[in-house]
Amino acid sequence: MAEKYIKLSKRLRAVAGFIERGSCVADIGSDHGHLPVFLAQTGLARSIIASDISARSLEAARKSAMKYCVSDKISFVVAPGLAGIGESDADVIVISGVGGETISHILAEAPWTKRCGARLILQPQTKTGKLCSWLRDNGYAIFDAKLTHDRGRVYTVILAGAQSAQYITSTG
Repeated sequence: MAEKYIKLSKRLRAVAGFIERGSCVADIGSDHGHLPVFLAQTGLARSIIASDISARSLEAARKSAMKYCVSDKISFVVAPGLAGIGESDADVIVISGVGGETISHILAEAPWTKRCGARLILQPQTKTGKLCSWLRDNGYAIFDAKLTHDRGRVYTVILAGAQSAQYITSTG
């Protein structure tokens, strides 16, 4: 019998804490799909895209969604970075679990994230300072950040968006 609710790590709970109810969320580098499953189970997001460059990882995400009976609430996309996401597909973009330089590269390849005013929830595993500098130098602003301790490590979760964004507020 399937478990009733997915249990998020402290790191992913911190990421989820920046997602506003009713958002259209794209989880880039979704891996096993725990965040999209959580969003589907809680009804926090209006629509959910789980995207990963790895077909194998995305298959694991599909299995997680099936295990928790939410497959019909999540769209799955195999693509590098934001290549499989359209400008109108998401108003919240989550990129977590990769290095700050990788996050910078993903955003550089998708300048529409700034133009459309997407809410960016970024959780770099390394090179947080380089990511923050890149955001500043490329017209993004950091609106909030959280630190969380999980499995012996400290993680930073950053809420960012276009410098001109007016909609971003702290949720926690």
